[in-house]
Amino acid sequence: MTAPHSIPFALRRASAGSEGLTMIQFKLLGPVQLHVHGKIVDLGPPRQCSLLAALLVDPGRPLSIDTLIDRVWGDSPPVAARDAVYTYVARLRGLLTEATAGTDAPPVQVNRGSGGYLVSTPPGSVDLWHFMDLVDRARATDIDDPGRVEQLAAGLNLWNGSAMTGLDSEWARRLSESLHRLKHDVTADWADAEFRRGNHSLVINRLQTALLDEPLAEGLQERLIRAYFLNGETAQALRQYELTRRLIADELGADPSPSMRELHSRILRGDPPAMEAPVPPTVTVRAESTGHRPRGLAVAPDTLPLAPLGFSGRDTELATLTGMLTDDPAPRPVLVTGGAGVGKTALVLQAADCLRDQFPGGLLYADLADGSSTTPETVLGRLLTALGIPADAMPENLAERVNLYRARLARRRALVILDNAATEAQIIPLLPAGGASTALITSRFALGLTTVRTFVLHELSRTQGLQMLVATVGRARVLPEWEDAGTVADHCSGIPLALRAVACRMTARPHWTFARMLARISDEQRRLELVSYQALDMRASLDLTFERLDGIAARLFRELGRRMPGGTDFTAPELPGLSADEVEDAMDRLVDAYLLSEVGRDDTDRTIYRMLDIHRIYAKHLGD
Repeated sequence: MTAPHSIPFALRRASAGSEGLTMIQFKLLGPVQLHVHGKIVDLGPPRQCSLLAALLVDPGRPLSIDTLIDRVWGDSPPVAARDAVYTYVARLRGLLTEATAGTDAPPVQVNRGSGGYLVSTPPGSVDLWHFMDLVDRARATDIDDPGRVEQLAAGLNLWNGSAMTGLDSEWARRLSESLHRLKHDVTADWADAEFRRGNHSLVINRLQTALLDEPLAEGLQERLIRAYFLNGETAQALRQYELTRRLIADELGADPSPSMRELHSRILRGDPPAMEAPVPPTVTVRAESTGHRPRGLAVAPDTLPLAPLGFSGRDTELATLTGMLTDDPAPRPVLVTGGAGVGKTALVLQAADCLRDQFPGGLLYADLADGSSTTPETVLGRLLTALGIPADAMPENLAERVNLYRARLARRRALVILDNAATEAQIIPLLPAGGASTALITSRFALGLTTVRTFVLHELSRTQGLQMLVATVGRARVLPEWEDAGTVADHCSGIPLALRAVACRMTARPHWTFARMLARISDEQRRLELVSYQALDMRASLDLTFERLDGIAARLFRELGRRMPGGTDFTAPELPGLSADEVEDAMDRLVDAYLLSEVGRDDTDRTIYRMLDIHRIYAKHLGD
């Protein structure tokens, strides 16, 4: 697989021995602090401290008051936020002047220009930028150069916990997460460099510590297993693999990566793992410079919701979808389409999570479900904000927003998730154009977009449904009642939303058997109730599809529910007042909405259709 594109850091090289670095030190890679001559300076209340951090992340670059308010308070600023900014800036000016007066370093100043407020700091005095500079230099060094591992280690030693500890804004959280991922990448790069020097025990010590904070960092776990094996601790390597395998299964409902499984096989064979040249880690944080000062830190945006826990039964589909997005340097957008509750969003989020390293330019997410906040203009406004466009620079009309959005994406390799699209008109303005960025789209309708590749997500097989029940309810309850559990899965029509609802209901009622659930779910009068549980509402999901049907298709759908017995195939019925062509067209629209499926042709060349039992029962009881 082609290595992900690495975005370089363009920073001024700071001398590690400069007076600015030793006398004045701003700490962002841990609690936000100022050290002067080794002593901690009180930076004032948390919001004031947050304002200073917002400025230090972009030294030398003016930040508007709106940008500062967003970084400090997020979406819920106080009414007097502007006055608070003025107050905090005045206090910081006095505090910084007094704290740094006894040093020979250039003064630390907070100034205001035409573009907003900016902070000037001595070269090398901000640990974040010193870390970035060391990483940049290490990556530019030959893989066997001793200086490479020394610079990586020096950069890692600057960390003191999680970045920007104590700041609670959404901006700080996202930046901290981005830096945390970068730290993991650098730790992996350092471990690879130490492997080449034969320092396996040193790798073990650092990775054991790193994994205390993030045990699900699979790349670090794999390197720890490798280190144990190369250090002659085969039994410990196998124990670590088993611990990691169980952790991934319990927390994520998944298996270890193919590379970790291959490493495990090598250990069992006693075959030393190959020592590959390290691939430069994907950079999710970058800086641009003008002249000798850094212009600012551009965080790769990540607005992706968390991938659902307990994801299972879709290994083949996941592999196919991720392959469609990585088989070309500039992949076409992919439309994932399928019926209500079939798991489109879950699959797409899981795929995006797997592809983070392939899209270092960021992961953007927009929910296009109906509402006043999902017009193309509004959605583009949110996406442009995530891409760093401040409110005072936001274009007013749709065409200008589209142009700016596509220009921003053309300069990076980003993945845009457009969830719950209903029409082509919603999607087209939001598609990247040119460059290496692309989009993943979900829709419960078959759409006629010629510029995208389509991936149809079907219902689960009985075996896949049982896998989902095992992953959620547990083997101890499913295996003794395998046949009954399989029939329960059948009654869910292979729809993951319905299966998850049943599984959650069983988990909440540990005294229930699958025989008891089967007796209840076999009753069609109760089935829709039983395949919904709290927020997992199968009926509500089908409502969203039904509400978008036109009058003729909705009437036809109701009639099919009333007329057709379960488990039978059928051709288009006759309806009073409608011609055969009108009925056929309406049947096509139901197929497009995944409420029917075409399964063949009869002897007279008429289309044969099939309806899932849950769809039939829903249609039968509409209006009850």
